[in-house]
Amino acid sequence: MIHRFRAFAILVGLMLGALTASAQTPLPPTGMPPLPKVSSVRVYVLDCGTIISNRPEGFGVTRDDVFNPNFSDPCFLVMHPKGILLFDTGLPDSHVGRPIYENMMAYEGILKFTTLKGELANIGVTAPMITYLAISHSHWDHVGNANDYVGSTWLARKAEYDFMFRSDANPVALKNYDKLEHGNIKFIDGDYDVFGDGSVVLMYTPGHSPGHQSLYLKLSHTGGVVISGDLYHYTAERKQGHMPPREQTTETPASRKRIEDFLVRTHSQLWIGHAIDWYQNAIKAPGWYD
Repeated sequence: MIHRFRAFAILVGLMLGALTASAQTPLPPTGMPPLPKVSSVRVYVLDCGTIISNRPEGFGVTRDDVFNPNFSDPCFLVMHPKGILLFDTGLPDSHVGRPIYENMMAYEGILKFTTLKGELANIGVTAPMITYLAISHSHWDHVGNANDYVGSTWLARKAEYDFMFRSDANPVALKNYDKLEHGNIKFIDGDYDVFGDGSVVLMYTPGHSPGHQSLYLKLSHTGGVVISGDLYHYTAERKQGHMPPREQTTETPASRKRIEDFLVRTHSQLWIGHAIDWYQNAIKAPGWYD
């Protein structure tokens, strides 16, 4: 009888342990692939849409300078042993499959074939699993689905927060991120080490917007990578040393110099997310870089 009681107690303990573990670690819904367990940093390049544009002169270069005048618009999911970071949320999922003429922003159109939710689902991730949300900046093409991730801790810069929620904020963009105003916010300053080990760092690169930031990743096999946000738009900008005329008197020149010096010092590479000549050759989710 005693042996039976001990066996029963052990079985109950195992069941309680399993329930506790499942409560602490979010599991993907049924039918989704299991969430990968990582021992080092991994980054996924997500398809968050394409911007149809034909005005490279607004960015300091000409049509002859650029491989393709349109812009890719990726988001980036970073997996770390201590949590998950989503960097940018791209163009709104509501635009998937819709004609370009329905979704114009000034002279630019929106082309979108897949949702951010779907891109995440392909790697077993749902919004509640994402520990941190960070955006390079709050322009419309980088915050299209931000409200879907209000449950994550938003790593925000006060200058960008104030810019986002000013009285004359762009109403088209605002409706996609307005829930963040009173969400779970952690304000950060300078270069912020997300997980405390130097492998995932939000770098302060103001100029394009007041609180613009870039993302540095220290990857085991790929090496150092800086995801530049809108510090650059076209590869030709960087090669020729040009920039949007409107940014020449902002902090952009200083931010670019700082990043270029950092790239040399750390032997890192630069990923210009909007540059289609970079994006077309990138490994895209569900593939990854580590």
